[in-house]
Amino acid sequence: MAPSLPDSSPGSDRLRSVVLVCLVLTMTLSTPVLASGSALAAGGFGASLADGDADNETTADESIRIDDSLESSDETVEVVVRLEEPTVPDAVPADDADAYLAERAEESQEPLVDYVDRTAGISVETEFWVANAVLLTVDTERVDLETFARFPAVEAVHENFELSVPERPPSNTTAVGATDRAEATTTDVDTTATDPRPTAGLELLNAPAVWEEYGTRGEGVRVAVLDTGIDATHPDLDLYTDDPSDPTYPGGWAEFDADGNRIEGSTPYDSGTHGTHVSGTVAGGTASGARIGVAPKAELLHGLVLRETSGSFAQIVAGMEWALASEADVISMSLGVNGRHDALIDPVRNARDSGAVVVAAVGNEGVETSNSPGNVYDAVSVGAVDESGVVPAFSGGERIDRSEWQTPLQSWPSSYTAPDVVAPGVRVTSTVPGGYQSLPGTSMATPHVSGAVALLRSIDPTATPDDLEDALYGTAWTPQTAQSGSEIRYGHGIVDAEAAADALVSSDRRPVRATAGESEETHTDGTPSNFVALLGGVVIVVVTACLLVLRAGFSIPRDDP
Repeated sequence: MAPSLPDSSPGSDRLRSVVLVCLVLTMTLSTPVLASGSALAAGGFGASLADGDADNETTADESIRIDDSLESSDETVEVVVRLEEPTVPDAVPADDADAYLAERAEESQEPLVDYVDRTAGISVETEFWVANAVLLTVDTERVDLETFARFPAVEAVHENFELSVPERPPSNTTAVGATDRAEATTTDVDTTATDPRPTAGLELLNAPAVWEEYGTRGEGVRVAVLDTGIDATHPDLDLYTDDPSDPTYPGGWAEFDADGNRIEGSTPYDSGTHGTHVSGTVAGGTASGARIGVAPKAELLHGLVLRETSGSFAQIVAGMEWALASEADVISMSLGVNGRHDALIDPVRNARDSGAVVVAAVGNEGVETSNSPGNVYDAVSVGAVDESGVVPAFSGGERIDRSEWQTPLQSWPSSYTAPDVVAPGVRVTSTVPGGYQSLPGTSMATPHVSGAVALLRSIDPTATPDDLEDALYGTAWTPQTAQSGSEIRYGHGIVDAEAAADALVSSDRRPVRATAGESEETHTDGTPSNFVALLGGVVIVVVTACLLVLRAGFSIPRDDP
């Protein structure tokens, strides 16, 4: 018997036609949605890094954000051109994130750099990758800053603005064998103590308990301090180097100029006193007769990014890149600029994606203030307390709404508090060039937290920034005497290094950051959930339409009984 042929009645033909139309509609409507989803997963709503013609330029009337201070400029100025930031995919390990960012930055910057090379009145000073940015010198009488809008990847143009050491608070300080500047001496310091005692700050932090219980003082962890420089000859400081015979301390020291270029042949020195002081709190020894460093066995790196008290955006970013290239686990920055500065969001986020914890001072301007980068959500923002756990008036603190930023990340909560935590920052005794000095400030509190993170990372080298921050935040404490609403003064509370270590090694790592506020749900592949919902909606609409058509006019007729 011949095989039976499929039913070819008019009704079945109409049914097959409707099904075919449904499939075509689904594919047609889904294509742009899939394309937009791919763009989102690749790094946001902006143009692809490879969009455009051969020069990646466009003649469309695009707009970019330009600093108000630059809008009316009619002279030669230095500007930072910011390009679309790539998002590091979840599949890229933290160890490879910096290479991924550098590659994507070079790719997206190439059309801009090519344009500069063939255009008079403009020159490239420095190219960056921890922020997808290019520092340019522009003669604005010859090249209008709006010209950069022709490049789809360009998003903003801003100044090479200044960051600085937080203003020293108006508080009494006690000099110990030191004057206010580099003429410090050690004449009043007991260097003969056989059993050095920890400073009051280390005791409040509970660092000695971690040393004893876990047998670590920061071994195997690299902390990069970005500041005014360091007195590497100080008896309490041991600056890391790849080659002890090389006076430039390769691998442990770098100096950067205002354009972010590394100064070749530079040897360690402190252009002020600040950098040596904060370095001692991170990893200082016992030569003073007291234990001054939270993680004295950590590998201490120092990048000079501030000249005496201040430095440029380019210097800070160059220092962060150097720290990441040097495989720093912690980047400690007792510096900042008051207010919200979106230009610092991406460097902090990208450093964190590369596996480093960024710790930064909240500032010394008091309540209802905070400094960037400390107030960037992805940084660990640090305020100060005294020996009794009381927040001094100078320590910054405020509630921050995500809407107050121009370019916040969607993963941020709707609001959050800076500081995240507080640590000893009043009468902190540490190293200065030639001696020791007791100083106040959130600058002094910040290296306490950087050292605590180093201890935690030494205990668990596999811990991620999330793990480390959860341990810090989940175990921080607030004095019973703290007034209601004190979260803008204390954040999560005073850091307890021992309790944080206990939490880190336990099986229950409470995701503290997730409770700080609402954020957009994302899938593990980095695709936002709203994209998935949109694609599903397209399919549902098409299927529903087809069913209605079938019911209304395409149903297969049946014989009357």
